Amino acid sequence: MTNNPYQTFKRDELAKSKILAGKLTVPEHDFIKIQNWFDLLLLKHRELSSNREEQLEAEKDLELKFYELISSEIERKSYKYILPKLLYYNNEFHGAFLRSLYVARIGALLVDNLIPRLVNDRIIVYSAEDFLHVTDYLRDHYFVSPNSNLLEDTLKIESVRSILKHAPTEVKSETLKNILHIIYQKTFHHDIVCFKKILKLISPADRELIDYLKEFRVENGQGCYSIIHEILNLNLLQDDWEDFELKFQLINFLDSGRGSKPSSSWSKKFQDLSVIIDKRKFLEITDSILKNENCKTYEFDYGAVWSDDVVKRFLKSAGWINQSI
Repeated sequence: MTNNPYQTFKRDELAKSKILAGKLTVPEHDFIKIQNWFDLLLLKHRELSSNREEQLEAEKDLELKFYELISSEIERKSYKYILPKLLYYNNEFHGAFLRSLYVARIGALLVDNLIPRLVNDRIIVYSAEDFLHVTDYLRDHYFVSPNSNLLEDTLKIESVRSILKHAPTEVKSETLKNILHIIYQKTFHHDIVCFKKILKLISPADRELIDYLKEFRVENGQGCYSIIHEILNLNLLQDDWEDFELKFQLINFLDSGRGSKPSSSWSKKFQDLSVIIDKRKFLEITDSILKNENCKTYEFDYGAVWSDDVVKRFLKSAGWINQSI
């Protein structure tokens, strides 16, 4: 390859892949065959034109070779190595480091076909340590696209298999820190769904991780995570675990501020929280949130301005709380 970004990507990713393959004990012959398919994928991404027929032909060829690979050429235990590589390549294909031309059919092949098939295949088994190695591989990128579903798919690998349910505390903590680091790098946060999924995975034993979350911020400084940072550092209850659980409920509640007026479910949750959080503390919380009125939009370095809908929901909930007290 003569295109420098592709050379750089292939070199860097191959180095990471060798580490991951070693950790997952992928046989050398499987590693080579798998890499050959990904080399072909990268070549197609580099060379394809925008001609739809050409793209359809390339998609069919890649799909055929992929299913030949996993059906007869490699051991089934090597599937757990292929899946994170698919996620990694898909994220880069959604970014700007490689070709700016979006090769639509390759995107469809990964997003609509290969990735969901392997993510949902429970026969592909990951131990907690395996999954830690997967997230080590996935944690750093040139660019984390808000549209690649990298976070969603990574967390779904876990949820489909309940990988972290019985994981050692340290392994679980390092794994979730890796996933949080992916969140940290995202260029824009359309929502906080994946962050809330991480919060849901935390248990009373994860005290060190709870402390880590109190310091967590995102690289782009977006308003929604600035508000979350403030919420996680509130002093609501003396018991550390009960305090964290209440903050998790509060974040979920504030993020439910949709529509022109409070829904019945919003009002019910407010009544439930009012039993635990007194009026003075609620006013302190809403005052802190309402100071972020100027964060309803996010401006990129190149001048584009996007709406931060999470901030808008938080502000709306804060306003309704003040009206309800």
